[in-house]
Amino acid sequence: MALQYDVADLVNLLAFLGLTVATYTIFYFGKMMNQAGGVSFNLFTLALGINLIGLSHLFRIWLDISTSPLIIITVATGAVFLSTGVIWVFYEKSMEISNLRRREEEIKSIITKLKDKYYRQEMSEEDLKNAYSGLLRELAEVEVKLNGKRK
Repeated sequence: MALQYDVADLVNLLAFLGLTVATYTIFYFGKMMNQAGGVSFNLFTLALGINLIGLSHLFRIWLDISTSPLIIITVATGAVFLSTGVIWVFYEKSMEISNLRRREEEIKSIITKLKDKYYRQEMSEEDLKNAYSGLLRELAEVEVKLNGKRK
């Protein structure tokens, strides 16, 4: 019994290898971005979806019928994990940016209130300087993080 491979088998094998490399790339960059906690669950979900879709391409080489239940289930499960992972990653990043923007506005509001209290002579210049320097440092940190997230 001789095994015969055609162009479709080669394409399926290359698709499997490419998607597997993409999965490990996601793991690598996910770990680099979050060195303290490893790969987050949302990136794991995304990578699992990609890997399952890649695995379905590998199954196509060995199974004669491209509509095999194993292939359909693998692709469907992979698509669900992939979609969930993509949505989850974008949602998490947008929430992080939203929280940073909210904190930026809070700090600016606090600075404005402190200035008002100083002008009404409800606080000393020394107290204003102490509070102001800490808030400016925190505001600068938040702005740097926001600029980093926007890139």
